[in-house]
Amino acid sequence: MTEDSTFVKSILDKAGINWEYIRYDEDGGFLSRYNYLKELTTIAEKLHATHQFKLVHCRSYLAALIGLHFKRKYKIPFVFDMRGLWADERIDGKIWNKRNPLHFLAYSYFKKKEKQFFRECDALISLTQRGCSFIDRQFPTFQIIEKTTVIPCCTDTGHFSGETKSVPDLGYSPSDHVLLYSGSIGTWYNTSQMIDCVGAWKKFIPNLKLLIITKDHSALQKILNERTEEEREMIKTVSVNYSEMPGYMKIAKASIFFIKPAHSKIASSPTKMAECWSMGLPIITNKGIGDNDHYILKEKGGILIDDFTKECYENACKEYLNFQINACELRKIALQYFDNKDAAKKYVAVYQTVLTKCKA
Repeated sequence: MTEDSTFVKSILDKAGINWEYIRYDEDGGFLSRYNYLKELTTIAEKLHATHQFKLVHCRSYLAALIGLHFKRKYKIPFVFDMRGLWADERIDGKIWNKRNPLHFLAYSYFKKKEKQFFRECDALISLTQRGCSFIDRQFPTFQIIEKTTVIPCCTDTGHFSGETKSVPDLGYSPSDHVLLYSGSIGTWYNTSQMIDCVGAWKKFIPNLKLLIITKDHSALQKILNERTEEEREMIKTVSVNYSEMPGYMKIAKASIFFIKPAHSKIASSPTKMAECWSMGLPIITNKGIGDNDHYILKEKGGILIDDFTKECYENACKEYLNFQINACELRKIALQYFDNKDAAKKYVAVYQTVLTKCKA
């Protein structure tokens, strides 16, 4: 068991949750994933024989294959926690290519199963309201609205509270204006365009700096190798443990991230949003992702970039310089929509509703 696994298990043990798992290789191919699925199904069958499950909660599409199997075989209520339009995301993110016969077969299979998940699940969890509305339009006879609960990616607002006194010294001067990027590099994040934007903003904020917190150093380095020396000088990169994140985030004036625009992203909810608003940081991001436009425009959570052009970057900077940053008001967005304790209550309510309905 790895150090991360031990940490997770300790949390689950304290909560009275039994955790059975298999080792998963992210780089494995289709055959590996098929074998993982068979192994997990076997484990689930054995556990059901012992514990007699009353409800199965499945996170994303691969797990939902097992949930659908249990629903059909044992009539066990099935909660589909979709986490996004997974099959379409793999096409949009260029993980799968429809011109590849194997990829096209996998995509077609999961789109077929997706429809079955939506139709046969007893409850559906969507990360966004836009995702829920889209699915309802696609399948108007499936009672999507009635059985869907929207629960975005949330955070521990107690941990990300801005109250930490442990702020690291990264060599910034008091006059430096630091923007923060945190998280993975590649697939869905437009890191190069983000650097372009920060470079354009230096025309208006000469002391602007970009702090990148990531563990994907090799992927980031490939991008930085193609940038100018001046651009590299304005960027600092660090790798930080979860417990240390609030201290590093306190260095920043705002958070910035760009997500590759694609139709499938209407169902996405970046966790980093919740963390940043919980810390009282405004967010600079591009429009059209999940429910972000609502939070940015209606809740005044930050600045939206219309397109990845110099003109749009400069217009956004002018908006940012006029933006009235109120950390308390920004934190209220996190407390109202993204608090993990409220999310837990919503999940419990879903379980209770499903179990009550199925007993009736």
